[in-house]
Amino acid sequence: MQESQDESNLPASFTWKDAVFFSAALLFIYSQLFQLPFTPIYFDGDHLIPISNAMRMLDGEVMHRDFFHFAPPGTELIYAALFSIFGVKVWVLNIAIVLLTIAQVWLLWIFSRQVLSGSGVYLPAVIFLTVGFRQMGIDGSYRLFSVVFALAGIAVLMNRRSTRNLILAGGLCGLASFFVQPRGLVGIAGISVFLLWENYQNGFNVKSLLKSGLYLTLPFILVIIVTQSYFAWQAGLGNYYFDLVTFLRKHYPHDPLNNEFSYFSDVPGFGKYLETMSSQAAVFRFIRAGLPVIFYYALIPLTYFVLLFVIWKRKGSSVSPDLKAKLVLLCFAGLALAGGISAPTATRIYHVAIPGIVIFVWLFKQIPFTAKLTPICLFLLVLLGFSYAVQRQAIAKDQIDLPAGNAAFISKDSFGKIEWMNAHTERGDTFYEAFHPSFYFPLHLKNPTPFYLVRDSEYTPYFQVESIVAALEKDPPNLIVWEGTYSKPVGERMPGDNMEPLWQFVSTNYEQIEEFKGAGEFTLTSERDSEVWELKK
Repeated sequence: MQESQDESNLPASFTWKDAVFFSAALLFIYSQLFQLPFTPIYFDGDHLIPISNAMRMLDGEVMHRDFFHFAPPGTELIYAALFSIFGVKVWVLNIAIVLLTIAQVWLLWIFSRQVLSGSGVYLPAVIFLTVGFRQMGIDGSYRLFSVVFALAGIAVLMNRRSTRNLILAGGLCGLASFFVQPRGLVGIAGISVFLLWENYQNGFNVKSLLKSGLYLTLPFILVIIVTQSYFAWQAGLGNYYFDLVTFLRKHYPHDPLNNEFSYFSDVPGFGKYLETMSSQAAVFRFIRAGLPVIFYYALIPLTYFVLLFVIWKRKGSSVSPDLKAKLVLLCFAGLALAGGISAPTATRIYHVAIPGIVIFVWLFKQIPFTAKLTPICLFLLVLLGFSYAVQRQAIAKDQIDLPAGNAAFISKDSFGKIEWMNAHTERGDTFYEAFHPSFYFPLHLKNPTPFYLVRDSEYTPYFQVESIVAALEKDPPNLIVWEGTYSKPVGERMPGDNMEPLWQFVSTNYEQIEEFKGAGEFTLTSERDSEVWELKK
């Protein structure tokens, strides 16, 4: 095996090559989110949850008191601040995603330059952008905000585990928990395991270990108290505790997308492509859509175990203690972040894969003769990224002026839904969606209920359904977007399905006027029917 270069051989400052790399990365990311020069491309997704919440906060509502959410208000506060300055616009969301992605690229660069050298420093970030970003990384939700802060906490410890750095790392993990409450905790867990390992390597000094643990955990706890105590007081401690703790423990896993059984659920079926495409087109489509998914399932957590095995086998080798410590820190941090995923789909694995990608490239470079292959791989992936940028710009798009500004649509289904709804609503209308908050943001509509989505399982407990019905009776919207699979007699409902009172309210007071066939994006199969119901005159 060939040896990686030590940190001392790495560039100590930001070079012109780094400037070129970040400029190219920024252009690529921008090309995926904007139709040149300035038109934002609209993407549905989980980021519409905190965005619709932020809109409610700007209207004076109190999160966790007036409406429900299972995460702390960090993401909502960022979007509320941005919207208060720039307006509730699609381009603001897309710029936020651009900045989030650049932050992830920066973290990849920080980690890579600690353990890699030459062109290999850029390879992990290029893999991250070209393998998976288009289908899994265009996300402005709470998940990625929390990941960036947790990994920033890891980054400050790469060179030295000084008192100052441990305090800063603990504080950053505390901020990660302001976006997703378990994320900072698993970050602390990963760092703690590393500190235990490093202390053991240095002779196991219990006093030193305890001091390091205190420097790490006390700022973590302090930041959580400072960032969340006001919002817990404002919402009421009981409401805050239910939303952030009880709901996650008792109800959240009942959604099939939110538990361990979602593993491998999003691998595309090649047979489905063959049903609608030629064999050649099906192969090409599967390579584009399926291989990135399979790659990340294979990468995490296998890469971490391979690294630990390699380090164990190479005891006494010429790998410096400093390099080994950096790799092990990345390994334990990556394992902790991966272990903290509530639902291990490829998308959520991709979100926490940064340490794994860096380690994967390091392991790749340990194989003989790969020194010449690294720049070739880099060139081919850059070429692939360039083709993706050209393709994204060249593909036909539909554009429409919305209350949230002009936007371009790649998906015909999404455009058709938005166009129809835009023609049948006015800015500020009361409106309700059962399955996912897809329309509130682009059309500036208002949800009269405390909940942005419901599920036909114990994910949505009966008392929440009752509160939705009460809110709709008090302020009935003209239109409701209903999930067709929720319409069924009582006898056909599975245990835990609490939708009957809501379905009775909809079917009694509304009539169906439109149906969007196969337009769903948030089920295991991504195939469902959305129905539009209008209030009876």
